[in-house]
Parts: sequence; structure tokens; C-alpha cells
Amino acid sequence: MSRLSSWFGGPKVEEVDHKAEVAAEIANLDQAMRATNLIINDDIDGAETELRKGQSTYHDLGTTLVFFMKAILGFEKDNIARAADLLAKCETRAWDDLKKAQKRAAAGHAAGEIYPPGTEYEVVVTQTQLMSAVLGVLNESVLEAMKSFLKLRRAYITLDAIITKENEYFKRHPKRNGSTSASASRASDNGSTKGVFSTSHTPVSSNTSLDALSAELENLPALSGTAAAAQDIDVELTNPIDAFIHSGVNMCMGILMLMMSLMPPAFARILSIVGFKGDREAGIRMLWRSVAYPNANGAFAGIMLLNFYHSLLAMVDIQPHEADFDESAEPYGIPQAKVEALLTTMRERFPQSRMWLIEEAKGLATQHNLPAAIGELEGGTQSKMKQVTAINQFTLALFSMSAHDWPRMRKYFLHCIEINTWSASLYYYMAGAASLELYRDAVERGDAAEAKTEKKNTEQYLRKALDSPTKKKFMARQLPFDAFVLRKVQKWEATAKELHLDLADAVSVSPAVEMMYTWSGPKFMSATEYEKAEKCLAWSRLTAPADKLEKLQGRDELAVRAVSLASILRGQNRLDEARKVLNEEILSHDKNLFKGDHKEDYVVPAAIHEIAAIAWAECGQPPADLDAEEMEAYKKEKAKECEENLEKARMCESYVLDTRLGLRIQAGLSTLVWYRKKNGWEA
Repeated sequence: MSRLSSWFGGPKVEEVDHKAEVAAEIANLDQAMRATNLIINDDIDGAETELRKGQSTYHDLGTTLVFFMKAILGFEKDNIARAADLLAKCETRAWDDLKKAQKRAAAGHAAGEIYPPGTEYEVVVTQTQLMSAVLGVLNESVLEAMKSFLKLRRAYITLDAIITKENEYFKRHPKRNGSTSASASRASDNGSTKGVFSTSHTPVSSNTSLDALSAELENLPALSGTAAAAQDIDVELTNPIDAFIHSGVNMCMGILMLMMSLMPPAFARILSIVGFKGDREAGIRMLWRSVAYPNANGAFAGIMLLNFYHSLLAMVDIQPHEADFDESAEPYGIPQAKVEALLTTMRERFPQSRMWLIEEAKGLATQHNLPAAIGELEGGTQSKMKQVTAINQFTLALFSMSAHDWPRMRKYFLHCIEINTWSASLYYYMAGAASLELYRDAVERGDAAEAKTEKKNTEQYLRKALDSPTKKKFMARQLPFDAFVLRKVQKWEATAKELHLDLADAVSVSPAVEMMYTWSGPKFMSATEYEKAEKCLAWSRLTAPADKLEKLQGRDELAVRAVSLASILRGQNRLDEARKVLNEEILSHDKNLFKGDHKEDYVVPAAIHEIAAIAWAECGQPPADLDAEEMEAYKKEKAKECEENLEKARMCESYVLDTRLGLRIQAGLSTLVWYRKKNGWEA
């Protein structure tokens, strides 16, 4: 362009370039988000093909999501490593694009209308940090786990700052409809073209040593402890960059707030490192807000909500009573109608995804309809992602266990071995537990041939469980269920040797019913299944010779049976019977009797938790002859008993499966905080 044309007001080359860059950014975001939606819609090949067509940071993020999904759904080492590498590269590139976006804005051009220039790339960075944190915890290294917690902290700081900026903007523009606004006006409103990152927020190096990281953690400044409260903004954000930021921030912060609020006592160190506390109510609100957007952020928020309600809360025994359920109870119990509507929305947006069918089956199970849940999971078109298929089959196996369908249970756990490498030891153990019940059934009905076959199957699978421990570790520790399985089989092997029995005959309390307890199976059962579970716990089911039976009914086994039976009795509302068996078989005895080699150290905290759950059930059904004052006093007393026992269980020293039970304890305590607040009983 000639100098003469510029004198007459011709366009500047820089302006034309900046406008083109902004247009390209918006086009790249749109194309990458549409491609990423294909991942959710079970078209991973189509997603990868579409993502290869673009070269932007958004395309890199989409490609990273493909491998992240594979990694977290399948726990496979190769996918975890590939995803970690892609995340690091995507984070670095997002930093570079952030600086470019800020330079464009300084020249008067910005892609968004509401947020400080470059905020869209800050969201990408926080998303990569959160995904990297998840992978780091799955990693076998303590160093990687520590880096993960530092990334959580950094992501939190960034998200908190973006929310603060967003709140400030909407306070100044309370009636804004999100559809029109000049970028220059937005830039002047924010008062700066800088993003919310401080210069100290640099990526965590993969070469950082444990000593260096520990020193950095020691010098971290204290955080306020709570996030900025995101406002309920009733606007339609038509600018795609703003919509991406708003939905992404709510999705990311919602997940952070929710997960940190669920941390069990065993993870107290994590809370001290990340420096902030979770907020379940705020987290749930943010996730619902993100779901409103039909993009990948909204989809992942929906997946998180469904997993929270159908998987995490499905484990929790202490939830709001039906009579007390209102909108405030939604973070602590399952709002059935709202969750069903969410499922409908997700199916409309992503009709090919099998994840919604799995979630629908979980919902049926929480309504005590296991046959329908199993039918759902066995029907339909299988997913193209083997990781989703693995979840489908594992869920099928668990539901078949709670339904006492031993052939199905064995079939699907054995199938899990073929398609998933998470824990072959657990899968073989479960197949052995199913075979043991078939063996005992055959003995009961006098079918010698079938008994011989199933006895052989039982011993084969249990020994394979002993020989197949995974090399995977969780924060440098053996996977909890691997440790549990190995100890159980070693215990039975020792008993078999001591009493001169075959392995199958040395097993005492039904391992299948015990596993139902650990996987919260009684919460899915109907009256028929409760009755079957009680029968499976009968001592008459044991197959050892009569003169050896007493040796198989030691204090340890009596305690395992008591915990399993109490959960079954509580499910049938036989609360007095449940309390009695726990007191007689566990709580009236010295807790040291349950410690040591091959001992069931989890039974004491489990029994205390069961007492808390019984008190909570009693709180929800006070005697009908009480007047209003007496009824409130009764509920207060039962709620107090529940809380005291939860605190007692929370303070128990480390034991096998403490993380799993700890989640149930922590969630129960949160429910009680809500219950006291609802009734105005705060101290």
C-alpha cells in the first residue's frame, strides 16, 4: 500500500491483519468445538479427522481431550502418558496465544466483548492444568501427584480471578443481554488489556525435583480459602468467545469446588497444599450453569453432574430425607426430575453417545430396579470407545452382583479383563466370588457334578487374582482394591493350609455379599434381593466339614458378616436388628482384635458408619405420637448421634478402603451441615 493512500485514510495493514486474526480465532473455536462435540457423541474417529483440519490452540485442546478421555476412562498407562504430553504442549501454546491476544487488544481488536483480552486462553490453560492434575494423581509417582496439587492451586487462582472480573463487569452492566457491545468499550470497562494471570504463574516443569517442589510448596502464599461467588447471570452470551469463557469457567470451577468438598479425611494433605476449600453448593450451581451451553464445556459439566448423582451419591447413605427435599437439598441428594431432564437434554444434543444410556441405567438402579438397569446396559449399540464399553461392562457386572445373578456377574467381570487393564486382580476375584456362590448353590441342591466344576472355577479365579496384581499405583500406593483382594486370598490360603482344606472350602463369609457392601450394592436392591443376600450370609452355606466350621467363624469373620448383614437389614428398615448385630459382633469388642496380618481392619470404622446411618434413618421417621416440640427434640438427638458417629469414624486410623469409606463419611457430614442449617440449628 502506498504512503499516499494512507494519507487519505486508507486502512492500515496492521488493522486488517488484526481483524483477520480475530475472525480466524472465532472460526477456529467454532470448528474445534463442533469437532470436540463428536467425541461426546461417540464419533471419536470423526472428531480426530475434523481436529486435524485445524492448527489452532482450540484444535490442540480438542485433540488432547480425546486422549484424556481415553486415559481417565480406561486408566491405561500409554494413554495417560500420551495425554500428559499433549496437555503440556497445549498449555505452552495457550500461553503464547494469550500474549498475542493481549497485543491485538492493545491495538483495538479483541475477540471477546466482556472479559479481559486473552481470557479465552487462560481458560484453556486452566483446563489443561485440571486435566494434568487428574493424570498426575493417576500417575505412580509422588512427585507427579505433588505437581498435580500445585496445578490445582494455580487453576483455582486463575478461575477465581476470572470470576471476579466477570462479577465486576455485570455489576456495571446489570441489564446487558450479551448480544452487542463494542470491544473498545469492553476494554475500557476493564481498565486494562492484561489478563488475570500474574507473571509468577508459569507451567510446572516436568524436570522439577521433589526437593525443589517441596520448597516451592512451603513458600506458597496463603489463599483466602473460598472462591469468589459467581453471580447467577441471566444473559444470553451470543459472542462465541464469551460463551466459551463463561461456560468453561463455570465447568472448571464447578468441578474444582465439588471435588474438593468431597475429599475424604485420608486426603487432608491435599487440602493443605492447594490452599482452598471446596464448596459443594457453589460447585453444583456452576455446573448447572455450564450445562446450559450446548458446547463441549456444557457436555463435560453434564457428565460431571450425572456421575456425581449416579455414582458418588449412589455410594452415600446419609442423604436428605424425602420429606425434607427441596432445592437446597440438590447438592446432597438426587433431584430425580431434574436429573432425568438433564439426561434428556444430553441425549438430544449427543444422540449417539452410550454414556447417557449408562447413566440412565444407573438411575434405574438407584430406584431399586436392577432388572431394568441390566436390560438397559445389555441393549443398544455398543460404544466405539473401548473405554466406554469397559465402563458399561463393569457397571453390568456390579449390578448383576447386587441382583445375585452369578453367571452374569462372572461373565462381565471376565469380559472386563479382556477390554480393560485397570485391575485384573479385582476382576478375577469377583469372578471367583461369583463361582463360589454357584459352588455353594450346587452343594445345597446336591448336584455333585456342578459342584465339582464350580469349585474348580472358584479356586482357579481366586488364585489368578493372587497372581495378577496390577503394577498401577495411586499416588505411589497400591490400588486399594488390589490390596484388599490380595489380603483376602492370602488369608484363605493360610486358613486352607492350617485346616487342611481346599481353598474354596476355606472361605467363610460370602465374599460376594461383602463386595456388595463395599460397592454400596444394598442401595440398589429390592425386597427380593435383600432376602437373597441374607440367605447368602447364612453359616449353613459354608462347605467345609462340620468339625472345621467353628474355626471359620472367628471374631474377624463374625465382624465381616455383621457389617454386611447390618447394611442389608438397614435397607429393609430393620434398624433395631441392624444396630444389635453391630454392637454384639463388633462394637462391644476390643478394636485391636481387628488389627494385624490378614485381619479385617475396615470393620470397626464401617460399623461406626453403619450406626450413624441407622441413626439418620431413625431421624427421618420419628414416632408418630410425638408433638411438634418432642419431634424436633427427637430429630435433633438422632442427628447429633449420627454426626458424633461420623466424626468418630472419620478419626479412625488408616485402614484398607479408607478412601472409599471416607468419601461416604465426608458426604454424610456435609448432609448434616445442610440439615442443621435448614432447621435453624446452627451453633
